[in-house]
Formats: sequence, C-alpha cells, structure tokens
Amino acid sequence: MNKIKFFTGLFLIFTAITFNSCETEPIDSAIDLDDFNQPTCNAPSAFQASSFINNNSISLSWVAGGDETTWTIEYGAQGFVQGTGTSVIATTTTYVVTGLNFSNSYSFYVKANCSADSGSQWVGPVNVQGVVVVNPNCPNPSNLTATRDTTTNTNVNVTWTAGATETSWEIQYGMTGFVVGTGTPVTSTTTSKLVSGVSATVAYDFYVRATCSATQNSSWIGPITVSAAITNPTTPVAYMNATVNGQPFTGMKPYYYPFTGLKAKQEISSLNEDRILVIQGDTDPLNPTPNNFVQINIKINKQYWAPGTYQVNPDNPTDPEKIISADIIIVNATNPWDTYEDELQGTFTITEFNPATKRIKGTFSFPYMLNDANDVVTGPFQVTNGSFDFECEDAIFLP
Repeated sequence: MNKIKFFTGLFLIFTAITFNSCETEPIDSAIDLDDFNQPTCNAPSAFQASSFINNNSISLSWVAGGDETTWTIEYGAQGFVQGTGTSVIATTTTYVVTGLNFSNSYSFYVKANCSADSGSQWVGPVNVQGVVVVNPNCPNPSNLTATRDTTTNTNVNVTWTAGATETSWEIQYGMTGFVVGTGTPVTSTTTSKLVSGVSATVAYDFYVRATCSATQNSSWIGPITVSAAITNPTTPVAYMNATVNGQPFTGMKPYYYPFTGLKAKQEISSLNEDRILVIQGDTDPLNPTPNNFVQINIKINKQYWAPGTYQVNPDNPTDPEKIISADIIIVNATNPWDTYEDELQGTFTITEFNPATKRIKGTFSFPYMLNDANDVVTGPFQVTNGSFDFECEDAIFLP
C-alpha cells in the first residue's frame, strides 16, 4: 500500500510540473494556428486543362465536390508558389483563362468556396506546357463558322478556310464550355462538314485544326458556339424518351418501378469498385411480356457525373474502360427471347447534374445490330431522340 501511495505521489508531482511548464511556455510565433483548420467542404475532382486555344487561352474543368456554387482558381508560370499567382472566381465547373502566352508553360489550381471565409483543399497543379516549336508547314485554318441547319435543327454546318495546302482536318465539338480533348471528334477532307445528331436543346462549341501529316497538326481554332435551337421545350422530358428503329416511346420508367422506385440508382462495379449511376427506361415496366418489351439501360462511371458530351459505348461489364455504356433489350412477336442486340458506339450528353435538386438530365443516341438464334445479323438500327430526366437516389451524392 505504501508503494502505491509513493508512486501515486510521484505521478501527481510530475503531472503538475508538466502542466505548469506547458502553461508558461511561450507559443512559437512561427506556428500558424490556421494551418490546423479543417476544410468544411469536399475538394473538386477530375480537374483538367485543355491545350492552348487560339494561342492565348486555356479551358479548365472539374467536378464539384458537393453543392458549392463558386470556386477559386489560382494560376501562374509553371512551378509558381501558391499565393503569388493570379486568382479568379468561377461560378460554373468550367472556366476559360484568357490573356496567356502560348510560348509559356502554366500551372493551375482550383478549390471549392465553402462559405465566405472557408474553402476546401486545393487541387492541383495541372500543368500546360508552352508551345516551344511552331510548325510553319502546318498553319492554322481561319474563318471558322458553325450554324444549325435551317431544315433539320439537329444538324450543324461547319466551314473554314484552309491555312495552306493541307487536305485533312479534325473537328471537335461538345457542350458549351467542354475541354478540348474530351469532345466528339470528326474528320473531313474538305473545308466543310455536316455534323448530324446533335441535340436541339443543347448549346455546343466547335473547334477545327489542320492535319498536315501523321505527326503534324495545327493549333485548334475556336470555339464557335452554336446556341440551342429549342430553349423551352413545349413537352418536358418525363423519365426516359427514345425513338427505337423509327418507333417513338415516351415516359419510359424503370423495370418494376413500384418495387424498385423511379430514381436513378447507384451500383458498385464488381471489377474495380467504381461507383456507377444507372438510368433505366422500360416501355412496359409493369407487364414485360415476351411479345411487348423494350428496355434501355445507361451506366455512367462517377468520373463523368458532370455536364458534358461523352462517348457512349456498348454494354460490356468485362471491360472497365467502357465507362459510359448503353444496353438495349428488345422483345416482340418477331424478335423472340433468343435474339440479342449488339450495341455500337454513340453519343451521350448530360445537360444537368444538380446536387441541389438531385436530378440528372440529358440526351443520347446510338446504333445497334440484331442477331437472331440462327446467327443472322441485321442492321444497323438506330436509337435516336433519346432523352432522360430522373431524380437520383441520395447515395449518389455522398462523398
């Protein structure tokens, strides 16, 4: 018992000395207490930068970390010390930085503004290298124009003037504000191109560059913006609409929706644990009989949960690179259950992904082939005028 009291006394004396020492020790003036503040919102993700546009601008884009509505961008010469660069405020998840010199290299950072006096962690740097060598043998095109066709508002006529004697060009387009390199590419061997199958309700940016050889291209020229032809559709999109091989379907709901719900769902990839958003529409969701059934499934990897135009791929769960996939199931009197469909590459546009309203809206189109039990392949057939407007389940918006 005496030993216990002795050691207890030593402990109390040591504790008193330690606490007293802490109380009288001066605080190191070099320690910034703000360094211990924790961010109050999630940092943006998928931060990327385009190459130089018109030799003086760079387009930035990212995915919001939550429901923030403004972001701070800081940029400067590559390798600059943060706090010494140029800061700008963005109110959308895309921003075009102008007034740059294409011969210089730049670094870019972005953070979310959580409130008036707090922000997320910085994301970056993303570096863009300056153009060191300018190829005089592949000058830029000029006089780029892009206008919707007066007869068919889902077609756009693109024209330009050749910079020299080149005979091949690449056009790239996407939803207004997209980053060059993520858009839809098409090629042309003349100084004009009819781009078909765009949405009438979406505004697009168009760029063009010359292809002088297998290893030599001019700079991208653009963007030329084509406004939406229909800004206020008379018939709002309800769930999923699509025209399948010429037959229109409207108000398609998820399979067995009274039991599964009407919301877009989240699933986890069995291969790589990616988070996948699933949008499903069914022509007869409560009575899928063998003679009356069309179902469309769209699957989107989390890195593409943001407005933009993307490539839609065939449904192939064994290939993790198929990050946006489309799958169509068609059953009718002339198409028994042992017939299957082979989807081909198409386009997919997200016009709204809103954490505040928890809605996702957009358009899609893709071709497909039919292969019957006797391995007779017919097609291609088309899924056109695809559109969707779904509320998302809460899990999709969790970190």
